[in-house]
Amino acid sequence: MKRFTIVAVTSLVIAIIWGGEVFAQGMKELQFSGTHYWAATPKVSQLDPDRLISQTDILGVRVNDNGDGPFHAASTNIAGITYMSKGEFRFRGFETWMDKDGDKVIWALTDLGTGPAGASSGTAKIIEGTGKYSGWQGTMEYTLQFPKGFPEGTRRGICREVVKITTK
Repeated sequence: MKRFTIVAVTSLVIAIIWGGEVFAQGMKELQFSGTHYWAATPKVSQLDPDRLISQTDILGVRVNDNGDGPFHAASTNIAGITYMSKGEFRFRGFETWMDKDGDKVIWALTDLGTGPAGASSGTAKIIEGTGKYSGWQGTMEYTLQFPKGFPEGTRRGICREVVKITTK
């Protein structure tokens, strides 16, 4: 009986140590940067000549700087609300990245706060993933530029992103 207890305890300790190493090896950190290009036609509520609120459904595509990796050439969709006044741009929204297989990562985009005319920056956090991205966690820092829209009444955007993700 004593020998069985020693073997059982030793096996348990080895299983815990080995299992911990397998779990640690299963976690992977990814860091990449890229550019997200988008266009939209917002629904605008003009508050006065200097201020407006708009609702936007933004469609776009991401391109990773290295031309490869997760979410390179992923389609994107951003649903959000914008407040703009002289010298201020505020945005709240959710962004979905979908890869070629249809698997998605959903980001919560933070309030960008005040930014210079034509540019702004903010952060985002993964709130959920589907398919192979289930359980992923991550953060993103991004900077937006707003070139002149064409045709009149549309908006264009260029978003530079730096992404840090922990996978399972």
